[in-house]
Amino acid sequence: MLHLLMPTLLMICSIVEAMDISWQEIRTKLDQPLPEWMEKQIQEDLEPFYGAKITAEAIEATIRDVYAIPSGRQAGFVRFQIKDNRIFVTSPSENLSDSRISHIVQVLEEMAKHLQLPNMDFLASIWDSYDNPLYLEKTTCPVFTICKLKGNRRGVLFPEFRNFSYRQRLITDISWTSDRSTWEQKTMKAFWRGMTSGWNYTLYEWDLKPRSHLVFFSKDHPELVDAAFTSPYSLQEEVKKWMERYGLFQPWNYPVDFIQYKYLISIDGNTFASNFWWQLLSNCTVLKHESDFIEWFYKGVQPYIHYFPYQMDLSDLEETILWLQLHDDEARRIAEAGSAFAKEHLSNEGLIVYFYRLLLAYAALQK
Repeated sequence: MLHLLMPTLLMICSIVEAMDISWQEIRTKLDQPLPEWMEKQIQEDLEPFYGAKITAEAIEATIRDVYAIPSGRQAGFVRFQIKDNRIFVTSPSENLSDSRISHIVQVLEEMAKHLQLPNMDFLASIWDSYDNPLYLEKTTCPVFTICKLKGNRRGVLFPEFRNFSYRQRLITDISWTSDRSTWEQKTMKAFWRGMTSGWNYTLYEWDLKPRSHLVFFSKDHPELVDAAFTSPYSLQEEVKKWMERYGLFQPWNYPVDFIQYKYLISIDGNTFASNFWWQLLSNCTVLKHESDFIEWFYKGVQPYIHYFPYQMDLSDLEETILWLQLHDDEARRIAEAGSAFAKEHLSNEGLIVYFYRLLLAYAALQK
């Protein structure tokens, strides 16, 4: 049974209403041809469902069959239905006030005030990715997800809308700071700060985690990299003591502070690196390792054009940074290209444009 969102949830929408969203810019972009990379991503995500219409029965069967698996409720399913520009939301397991849900609703409500949303019915997973093979085997409809593994034929990528207001403030602050920070003023060193994510750090393998490897690399090469953890996450107490003993933690920094460095490192945590989008905006050269996890905009960015790749095992990180130091003009060009892409497509307006285009394409396949 469907339930219209309660007034208490609708009151939260004032957060979105108060944001400085340019609907004129959104309408202008919607009147333009869809960028090729967007078209490819949407087509790739929906292509497995071109042969048969997406039905309510398929959505209900997916919820039933996945939740029948012992761990199935961890899929975190939320069902969104739009009819006559009204938003309805239900979930068999999740609290609808969860920010991962309420912020999607806020954006849909705001979109409905300015755009005609198609009548539709879609299923989303609120976790970082929807890739459990047991779940995918029982999935007969598209599942909207903010991240997935390459080759996932059931997940449909869409932008993350959680902390939408904070995101806008971060965009404003980074843009203002980067516009006033010349390339020549930046420190010729790579920088990273982040949590101890990457699943559980146990006593016998915590130092083998990719992020731990990066922080130890920084200890060995302080002239090239400044990397440290900012807060413990999923740590056994004994592991936390060892990491503190090695001096692997530093105070948290607001991302604007990172702009003083020429190179920013992006490295996966549990799934995708959540800082990649704003690092592109920063007008610093982003170093990103090759990853099997993808987000909705990854088809739009290319290695050596928008960012500089490195190996996950860090075997080439020293060589990469030294090369960038010796080829400063090329590093600057990559930084500028990444920033230009982010300003064009990764603004809050850009997220809404992609989401709306995706909803139109999805609705066209729905019976």
